[in-house]
Amino acid sequence: MYKGICVYIISLVITGRNLTKKFDDRTLFSKIDFKLSGTKRVALVGRNGCGKSTLFKMIVGEEDITSGTISKVGEKIGYIPQEFDFPNEMVGIYLEGMLDNIWEYYRVEKLAKQLRFANFNPYQELKTLSEGQKMKVKVMELMLQEPTVLLIDEPTNHLDIEGIEWFERYIKTLQMPILMISHDRQFLNNVVHEIWEIEREGLIRYIGNYDNYKEEKLKLIDKWNDEYKAQERKRAQLEKLLENVRKIGSGHKRSRAISSAKSRIARLDKEKKEKYEKKVMKDVRMQTEVHRSKLMLRLGNVSKSYGKTKVFENLNMELRGGDKVWLFGPNGAGKTTLVKIVMGLEGLDSGEVKVGENIKIGYFSQIQKRVNSRRSIREEFITRTNCFYGSAGSYLSKFLFSEKDISGKSISQLSPGERARFEFAIFSFKDYDLLILDEPDNHLDIETKEILEGSIRQYKGTVLLVSHDRYFVGNSGITSVLNLKDGELRNC
Repeated sequence: MYKGICVYIISLVITGRNLTKKFDDRTLFSKIDFKLSGTKRVALVGRNGCGKSTLFKMIVGEEDITSGTISKVGEKIGYIPQEFDFPNEMVGIYLEGMLDNIWEYYRVEKLAKQLRFANFNPYQELKTLSEGQKMKVKVMELMLQEPTVLLIDEPTNHLDIEGIEWFERYIKTLQMPILMISHDRQFLNNVVHEIWEIEREGLIRYIGNYDNYKEEKLKLIDKWNDEYKAQERKRAQLEKLLENVRKIGSGHKRSRAISSAKSRIARLDKEKKEKYEKKVMKDVRMQTEVHRSKLMLRLGNVSKSYGKTKVFENLNMELRGGDKVWLFGPNGAGKTTLVKIVMGLEGLDSGEVKVGENIKIGYFSQIQKRVNSRRSIREEFITRTNCFYGSAGSYLSKFLFSEKDISGKSISQLSPGERARFEFAIFSFKDYDLLILDEPDNHLDIETKEILEGSIRQYKGTVLLVSHDRYFVGNSGITSVLNLKDGELRNC
């Protein structure tokens, strides 16, 4: 069995009944029921940290169940977790290990072609692949094992747009149940039959795609809030009644009236309706004032190769104040390499990179690696921002970190979504003139993506954005588009 992908024996019908999961004193979900069967394509959504990946792990037996049951017997399930690692070996040897014999290697080549895997090289070391290429290898590994049920955690992360479109077409042809965790709204619109949301410790089922889910969710929120208002009106009436009853003179009638009013208030408390509160990042404003004519970044005839492999040649680009540029292209085209060259993290073979005078650059890397630091969130934030101790907690709370997490959780314990939120807290604290964002939307839940879209849209500085999330790009106020493909940079 290879790290990062597993095949389990289960049934074509997966049923969860009265399922509860708790960690210490925190309940992720309580007494939820679900059924995955037939050829349903279902998306599991919810805020970062609500328990989506935990539910996946419970289904495949990698996480204990607090209470309840999951029924599973029979066929094979393929599972790709959100994060995975590769051994130190070549692509071809790794994938060959998925086959019954070497004569089936044509299946590898066929899948590479279907995935539109640019420059697929079986002799390339796995560790040297781009993040998108690694995801494609992982998808190939899954498909080679011919599962009959799929569980995939964030399938579109790191896939390029062509890869996402291929994956959309491919999974529509599969005659099996598929459960996916995804926050790619365009992807959800294009492929799913249902959306399950973990909300308020329960599992709510919506029929249809993302747009339908969004519409129905707003109706449900209105219903919750109407129920809350009706409850509070009733409570006010009962408390007024209790106050009036207490004015009655002593006696059996008074005691009985008080007891009745208290009993009705107790029933109301037992069936208590909560007001819906949208827990999203607040006041995420990235501040700067840059004149529109100011030169921010210029590339002149930039070229880069790895050995005999040419990545790109003679690239030219110029960014001015206020420009918001979307850089896209297939996996392996060199987008991240180009970004690293701009940031001075990668050398160039020839050409020139010029950054404008007195420009402060903020860089968000698509690879938010696990940090083994034992520092608390607060300590790491103070170290990287020089923020005052007393101000750090209130600032981090805007990014949905609880006081308990801020003081007690170490950086190494953060989930991918939490790590991304932490980086945006640092971004927001510092006043950058130029933001270079390499896949900033990966691992973020939908509500956080919407906040980030608004922040980029309102930002007065310059942005170079690398993203494969079409919905995210469309809402981020992009002013121009560059396509890096076949070693050339083209305006679109």
